[in-house]
Amino acid sequence: MTSDTAPPLGLYSIGIRDLDVTALLTLAAGHQVPFLHLRGGPKGYDLARRDRAQLAAWARQARDGVPVTMVTADLDLADFLQPAALEYRRACAELERLAEATRALGASAVRLLARRPPLGTDWDALVIPDLPAGHGLATLIEIHHPAWFTPHALAVLRDLLDRASAASVLLDSAQFHAAIVGRADVLPATCLTALIERTLVAHLSDTGAGLTGTGHPLLARAVRAAAGDGQPVEVAFEWTGADRSPEGCLTRYRAARAWWQQTGTSSP
Repeated sequence: MTSDTAPPLGLYSIGIRDLDVTALLTLAAGHQVPFLHLRGGPKGYDLARRDRAQLAAWARQARDGVPVTMVTADLDLADFLQPAALEYRRACAELERLAEATRALGASAVRLLARRPPLGTDWDALVIPDLPAGHGLATLIEIHHPAWFTPHALAVLRDLLDRASAASVLLDSAQFHAAIVGRADVLPATCLTALIERTLVAHLSDTGAGLTGTGHPLLARAVRAAAGDGQPVEVAFEWTGADRSPEGCLTRYRAARAWWQQTGTSSP
Protein backbone atom coordinates (compact mmCIF):
# COMPACT_ATOMS: atom_id res chain seq x y z
CA MET A 1 0.00 0.00 0.00
CA THR A 2 1.26 3.52 -0.82
CA SER A 3 0.07 6.59 1.03
CA ASP A 4 -1.42 9.34 -1.18
CA THR A 5 -0.20 11.95 1.28
CA ALA A 6 3.56 12.43 1.43
CA PRO A 7 5.10 12.79 4.88
CA PRO A 8 6.63 16.22 5.52
CA LEU A 9 10.03 16.90 3.97
CA GLY A 10 12.65 18.39 6.26
CA LEU A 11 16.00 19.95 5.38
CA TYR A 12 19.56 18.86 6.15
CA SER A 13 21.81 21.79 7.04
CA ILE A 14 24.71 20.57 4.86
CA GLY A 15 23.04 22.33 1.92
CA ILE A 16 23.65 25.85 3.32
CA ARG A 17 27.05 27.31 4.13
CA ASP A 18 28.02 30.24 6.34
CA LEU A 19 24.93 30.47 8.54
CA ASP A 20 25.09 29.88 12.28
CA VAL A 21 22.40 27.79 13.95
CA THR A 22 20.39 30.82 15.06
CA ALA A 23 20.23 32.20 11.52
CA LEU A 24 19.50 28.74 10.08
CA LEU A 25 16.57 28.19 12.43
CA THR A 26 15.22 31.65 11.60
CA LEU A 27 15.55 31.00 7.87
CA ALA A 28 13.89 27.58 8.14
CA ALA A 29 10.95 29.02 10.06
CA GLY A 30 10.50 31.76 7.48
CA HIS A 31 10.31 29.20 4.70
CA GLN A 32 8.04 26.77 6.56
CA VAL A 33 10.57 23.95 6.77
CA PRO A 34 8.95 21.37 9.10
CA PHE A 35 12.16 20.14 10.75
CA LEU A 36 15.94 20.27 10.42
CA HIS A 37 18.79 17.80 10.46
CA LEU A 38 22.01 19.45 11.67
CA ARG A 39 25.55 18.63 10.61
CA GLY A 40 26.88 18.38 14.13
CA GLY A 41 30.55 17.35 13.90
CA PRO A 42 33.66 19.56 13.65
CA LYS A 43 33.08 19.93 9.88
CA GLY A 44 29.66 21.37 10.66
CA TYR A 45 28.41 23.17 13.77
CA ASP A 46 30.74 21.28 16.15
CA LEU A 47 27.93 20.88 18.66
CA ALA A 48 29.97 18.76 21.07
CA ARG A 49 32.06 21.81 21.95
CA ARG A 50 29.23 24.32 22.38
CA ASP A 51 28.47 25.48 25.90
CA ARG A 52 25.21 24.54 27.59
CA ALA A 53 23.82 28.07 27.49
CA GLN A 54 24.20 28.25 23.71
CA LEU A 55 22.63 24.81 23.22
CA ALA A 56 19.74 25.78 25.51
CA ALA A 57 19.12 28.98 23.51
CA TRP A 58 19.03 27.03 20.25
CA ALA A 59 16.74 24.43 21.81
CA ARG A 60 14.27 27.13 22.86
CA GLN A 61 14.33 28.64 19.38
CA ALA A 62 13.78 25.20 17.83
CA ARG A 63 10.86 24.44 20.16
CA ASP A 64 9.21 27.72 19.24
CA GLY A 65 9.85 27.32 15.51
CA VAL A 66 11.51 24.50 13.58
CA PRO A 67 12.56 21.44 15.60
CA VAL A 68 15.92 19.75 15.16
CA THR A 69 15.24 16.02 14.95
CA MET A 70 18.59 14.49 13.98
CA VAL A 71 22.29 15.39 14.28
CA THR A 72 25.05 13.97 12.10
CA ALA A 73 28.48 13.10 13.44
CA ASP A 74 31.68 13.17 11.41
CA LEU A 75 32.54 9.83 13.04
CA ASP A 76 32.72 6.77 10.83
CA LEU A 77 31.55 3.28 11.72
CA ALA A 78 35.15 2.13 11.15
CA ASP A 79 36.26 4.34 14.07
CA PHE A 80 34.72 1.72 16.37
CA LEU A 81 36.58 -1.23 14.91
CA GLN A 82 39.26 -1.92 17.52
CA PRO A 83 38.05 -1.51 21.14
CA ALA A 84 41.62 -1.59 22.53
CA ALA A 85 42.82 1.26 20.31
CA LEU A 86 43.19 4.87 21.38
CA GLU A 87 41.17 5.95 18.33
CA TYR A 88 38.25 3.84 19.56
CA ARG A 89 38.27 5.54 22.98
CA ARG A 90 38.47 8.95 21.35
CA ALA A 91 35.56 8.11 19.04
CA CYS A 92 33.44 6.91 21.96
CA ALA A 93 34.18 10.08 23.91
CA GLU A 94 33.31 12.25 20.91
CA LEU A 95 30.08 10.33 20.35
CA GLU A 96 29.11 10.74 23.99
CA ARG A 97 29.72 14.51 23.88
CA LEU A 98 27.72 14.83 20.68
CA ALA A 99 24.90 12.75 22.15
CA GLU A 100 24.72 15.15 25.10
CA ALA A 101 24.41 18.09 22.72
CA THR A 102 21.87 16.26 20.56
CA ARG A 103 19.63 15.57 23.52
CA ALA A 104 20.00 19.16 24.72
CA LEU A 105 18.69 20.34 21.35
CA GLY A 106 15.69 18.05 21.61
CA ALA A 107 16.72 15.80 18.71
CA SER A 108 16.13 12.06 18.80
CA ALA A 109 18.93 10.51 16.73
CA VAL A 110 22.66 10.71 15.97
CA ARG A 111 24.06 9.56 12.63
CA LEU A 112 27.33 7.70 12.08
CA LEU A 113 28.69 7.54 8.54
CA ALA A 114 29.60 4.13 7.12
CA ARG A 115 31.83 5.12 4.23
CA ARG A 116 32.80 1.61 3.18
CA PRO A 117 31.42 -1.84 4.00
CA PRO A 118 33.34 -4.39 6.05
CA LEU A 119 36.51 -5.71 4.46
CA GLY A 120 37.89 -8.75 6.25
CA THR A 121 37.29 -10.64 9.43
CA ASP A 122 38.22 -7.76 11.75
CA TRP A 123 34.71 -6.41 11.27
CA ASP A 124 33.28 -9.55 12.88
CA ALA A 125 34.05 -8.02 16.28
CA LEU A 126 32.53 -4.62 15.51
CA VAL A 127 29.58 -3.61 17.66
CA ILE A 128 27.79 -0.37 16.91
CA PRO A 129 28.46 1.65 20.05
CA ASP A 130 25.61 2.20 22.45
CA LEU A 131 24.89 5.79 23.31
CA PRO A 132 25.09 6.63 27.02
CA ALA A 133 22.27 5.25 29.13
CA GLY A 134 19.39 7.65 29.60
CA HIS A 135 19.83 9.57 26.35
CA GLY A 136 16.99 7.80 24.61
CA LEU A 137 18.59 8.44 21.23
CA ALA A 138 18.71 6.24 18.15
CA THR A 139 22.01 5.58 16.36
CA LEU A 140 21.63 5.89 12.60
CA ILE A 141 24.06 4.19 10.24
CA GLU A 142 24.30 5.93 6.87
CA ILE A 143 25.53 3.44 4.29
CA HIS A 144 27.58 5.57 1.96
CA HIS A 145 29.18 3.39 -0.71
CA PRO A 146 27.64 1.31 -3.53
CA ALA A 147 29.19 -1.88 -2.19
CA TRP A 148 27.03 -1.61 0.93
CA PHE A 149 24.01 -2.56 -1.15
CA THR A 150 25.33 -5.97 -2.24
CA PRO A 151 23.84 -9.11 -0.63
CA HIS A 152 26.97 -9.94 1.40
CA ALA A 153 27.35 -6.45 2.83
CA LEU A 154 23.64 -6.21 3.62
CA ALA A 155 23.88 -9.45 5.60
CA VAL A 156 26.79 -8.01 7.60
CA LEU A 157 24.83 -4.81 8.19
CA ARG A 158 21.82 -6.76 9.46
CA ASP A 159 24.09 -8.60 11.87
CA LEU A 160 25.58 -5.34 13.12
CA LEU A 161 22.13 -3.85 13.66
CA ASP A 162 20.94 -6.96 15.47
CA ARG A 163 23.86 -6.61 17.90
CA ALA A 164 23.05 -2.97 18.68
CA SER A 165 20.41 -1.87 21.13
CA ALA A 166 19.02 1.18 19.29
CA ALA A 167 20.50 1.26 15.80
CA SER A 168 18.74 1.90 12.51
CA VAL A 169 19.63 2.89 8.96
CA LEU A 170 19.75 6.24 7.21
CA LEU A 171 19.13 5.71 3.48
CA ASP A 172 20.45 8.28 1.01
CA SER A 173 18.77 8.34 -2.41
CA ALA A 174 21.92 9.42 -4.29
CA GLN A 175 23.92 6.59 -2.73
CA PHE A 176 21.17 4.11 -3.55
CA HIS A 177 20.98 5.36 -7.11
CA ALA A 178 24.76 5.03 -7.52
CA ALA A 179 24.55 1.48 -6.18
CA ILE A 180 21.97 0.20 -8.66
CA VAL A 181 23.18 1.83 -11.87
CA GLY A 182 25.12 -0.64 -14.00
CA ARG A 183 25.61 -3.18 -11.22
CA ALA A 184 24.42 -6.74 -11.68
CA ASP A 185 25.19 -7.63 -8.05
CA VAL A 186 22.57 -5.23 -6.63
CA LEU A 187 18.88 -6.07 -7.03
CA PRO A 188 16.96 -2.86 -6.24
CA ALA A 189 13.71 -4.41 -5.00
CA THR A 190 15.48 -7.05 -2.91
CA CYS A 191 17.80 -4.41 -1.51
CA LEU A 192 14.98 -2.09 -0.51
CA THR A 193 13.03 -4.92 1.08
CA ALA A 194 16.06 -5.78 3.20
CA LEU A 195 16.72 -2.19 4.23
CA ILE A 196 13.42 -0.36 4.56
CA GLU A 197 12.27 -2.21 7.67
CA ARG A 198 15.49 -1.11 9.40
CA THR A 199 15.35 2.47 8.13
CA LEU A 200 14.41 5.33 10.43
CA VAL A 201 15.50 8.27 8.27
CA ALA A 202 15.92 8.83 4.52
CA HIS A 203 17.55 11.69 2.64
CA LEU A 204 16.41 12.72 -0.81
CA SER A 205 19.86 13.70 -1.97
CA ASP A 206 20.50 16.05 -4.89
CA THR A 207 24.17 16.27 -5.85
CA GLY A 208 23.49 18.85 -8.55
CA ALA A 209 21.59 16.94 -11.22
CA GLY A 210 18.23 16.94 -9.48
CA LEU A 211 16.38 13.88 -8.27
CA THR A 212 16.75 12.24 -11.67
CA GLY A 213 17.44 8.59 -12.43
CA THR A 214 15.81 5.40 -11.22
CA GLY A 215 17.20 5.21 -7.70
CA HIS A 216 15.52 8.32 -6.29
CA PRO A 217 11.89 7.44 -7.14
CA LEU A 218 12.40 3.78 -6.21
CA LEU A 219 13.57 4.77 -2.74
CA ALA A 220 10.90 7.45 -2.41
CA ARG A 221 8.11 5.04 -3.30
CA ALA A 222 9.44 2.48 -0.83
CA VAL A 223 9.42 5.11 1.92
CA ARG A 224 5.91 6.26 1.00
CA ALA A 225 4.70 2.63 1.00
CA ALA A 226 6.26 2.03 4.41
CA ALA A 227 4.46 5.08 5.79
CA GLY A 228 1.20 3.78 4.37
CA ASP A 229 1.81 0.47 6.12
CA GLY A 230 2.35 2.14 9.48
CA GLN A 231 6.15 2.29 9.43
CA PRO A 232 6.95 5.99 9.12
CA VAL A 233 10.38 7.04 7.89
CA GLU A 234 11.48 10.62 8.49
CA VAL A 235 12.52 12.21 5.19
CA ALA A 236 14.71 15.27 4.65
CA PHE A 237 16.25 16.94 1.61
CA GLU A 238 20.04 16.96 1.22
CA TRP A 239 21.61 19.41 -1.22
CA THR A 240 25.31 18.93 -2.04
CA GLY A 241 25.54 20.86 -5.29
CA ALA A 242 27.89 23.76 -5.96
CA ASP A 243 25.71 26.67 -4.83
CA ARG A 244 25.34 26.36 -1.06
CA SER A 245 23.89 29.81 -0.55
CA PRO A 246 20.55 29.96 1.29
CA GLU A 247 18.81 31.01 -1.93
CA GLY A 248 20.41 28.22 -3.96
CA CYS A 249 19.59 25.53 -1.40
CA LEU A 250 16.02 26.69 -0.81
CA THR A 251 15.32 26.79 -4.55
CA ARG A 252 16.39 23.15 -4.76
CA TYR A 253 14.46 22.33 -1.59
CA ARG A 254 11.23 23.72 -3.02
CA ALA A 255 11.73 21.71 -6.21
CA ALA A 256 12.40 18.57 -4.15
CA ARG A 257 9.32 19.18 -2.02
CA ALA A 258 7.12 19.37 -5.14
CA TRP A 259 8.77 16.23 -6.51
CA TRP A 260 8.24 14.44 -3.19
CA GLN A 261 4.55 15.32 -3.13
CA GLN A 262 4.09 13.74 -6.57
CA THR A 263 6.38 10.72 -6.35
CA GLY A 264 4.68 7.62 -5.04
CA THR A 265 1.14 8.55 -6.02
CA SER A 266 1.34 6.17 -8.98
CA SER A 267 3.15 3.00 -9.88
CA PRO A 268 6.61 3.29 -11.50
